[in-house]
Amino acid sequence: MKNLTTRARLILLILASALPALGVSVYNGFEHRRALATDAREDLARFAALAARKQEESLEAVRQFLFALSGSAESLMRSPRDCSEFFRKLVAASDGLYNSMGIHGKDGILVCSAVTWTRKVDVNDRRYFRLTADARMFAVGEYQVGRATGLQGVNFGYPVLNETGDLTGVVFAGMDLAKFNELAARTPLPEGGALTVFDHEGTIIARHPATAGNIGEKDRNPAVIEALGTSRKAVFEAEDTSGKAHVYAMEPLGINADGSHPFHVLVSITKDVIFVNADWTLKKNLAGITIAMLLLMVVAWYGSNVVVLRKIQIMLDVARRVHNGDLTARTGFPPNKEELSRLGNALDDMAQALEQREVELQAALKLVQEQAIHDPLTGLYNRRQMEELLSREFLRVQRSGSTFSVVMVDIDHFKRINDTHGHETGDEVLVRIATLLVNAVRRSDIVCRYGGEEFLILLLGSSAENAVRRATEVQRSVRNLVLSLRGGATLSITASFGVAACPEHGTDRDALLRAADRALYRAKNSGRDQVVVANGAAA
Repeated sequence: MKNLTTRARLILLILASALPALGVSVYNGFEHRRALATDAREDLARFAALAARKQEESLEAVRQFLFALSGSAESLMRSPRDCSEFFRKLVAASDGLYNSMGIHGKDGILVCSAVTWTRKVDVNDRRYFRLTADARMFAVGEYQVGRATGLQGVNFGYPVLNETGDLTGVVFAGMDLAKFNELAARTPLPEGGALTVFDHEGTIIARHPATAGNIGEKDRNPAVIEALGTSRKAVFEAEDTSGKAHVYAMEPLGINADGSHPFHVLVSITKDVIFVNADWTLKKNLAGITIAMLLLMVVAWYGSNVVVLRKIQIMLDVARRVHNGDLTARTGFPPNKEELSRLGNALDDMAQALEQREVELQAALKLVQEQAIHDPLTGLYNRRQMEELLSREFLRVQRSGSTFSVVMVDIDHFKRINDTHGHETGDEVLVRIATLLVNAVRRSDIVCRYGGEEFLILLLGSSAENAVRRATEVQRSVRNLVLSLRGGATLSITASFGVAACPEHGTDRDALLRAADRALYRAKNSGRDQVVVANGAAA
């Protein structure tokens, strides 16, 4: 850097000053892309909803058609030959929309059909028949190859009920997938978009633009399969099986009696199509900035001096370090009247003020954290923190299968101590007991002030038997504790203990604490100065 000429340094300054414009251009380009992506997602969702509505209209037309047929189905079933002829005429008049139509008996056996069949046709295993017969409602099946027609299609069923409401048969119609795809092809799509319709099992039943060989196959894209599994509206981004990035919009279509959606509409578009204009704009802007930079460098060849660049670079470095968290950064400019030096001094003052505020903030934060989890009198954890620690310990126990115990401690006749000797003495008793408990347990164990004169000890990895033994040792230590009062008098202290262990006395926090509290209650009622374990076993 020292060997560079003033002109060369100024050129570097111009390059550095152009970087923000370059960054803004790139940022705006990406923002433009993001806005386009958002618009594309919203548009795809609208197109998917529109496609679903159009398909819903088709389903409703089929439902009304079958409803009308169901009214005369019982009379048609009396003459299978006339019935089949009737349905053949209907299929011929449907302009290819239906490839089959007829009536099944309530036992699932084909009674009459527009298609001639030579052997017994049983459709008890077909979804549309099962749903219609069980729920006695209009139902939509899945992709199938007709047993009588041998053609790809989707069957629809409607119940035939007698005067008493009993099921006597199911009238059905099989929609031809070729015609279904013609209907899908008339659905409006965004430029470069594609439409796919799936049945409830994820089998493709319609595709636009048509892709040969896909109808009747299951989609292999994991992201699409996952979206189909959720069976709800979704807009998501994923790569197709060839690795090309797409934006997809999924819309469920129709609903069967079992609550499932018989079809799902998927509209997709590649990201290349979405971003083609944004990419061109970004390239054009970058080219413009590059030309401007070249012109500025030509002008800078005859421009200012290196002192400006040096000081600006120092200040930029300090600002960057402060932004990254280094509040000790300083320019080191001597105080004078020169504008850049004064600006550097102001930057130093700002960094110093931020550094001081950071120190004060950390100290205040540490104090707040301490106050939030500790009892101010004894310095022990407070009840809320202990309950949090207990909840975490139960999670650890569930993972590792280990055990732990809790000991609830209550100072005997504490109210009498307060009433007789004053609250100052009561506070001293609490502090002395807290100190004794902390010194009596292991480093890994935890002691908290649970209530007014109650303490709770969490013994990690300790069984009930071990917890009773250790609680008994603590009980004796408390009994031997003597507090000197004013005037030479002394005060003896005792405490009662309730012990409970996980998991035998409780498999969650509240249950374990209730067990320990009941044990403590029995200890108090049995004369105090005792250790009692949950479930009635006393020590």
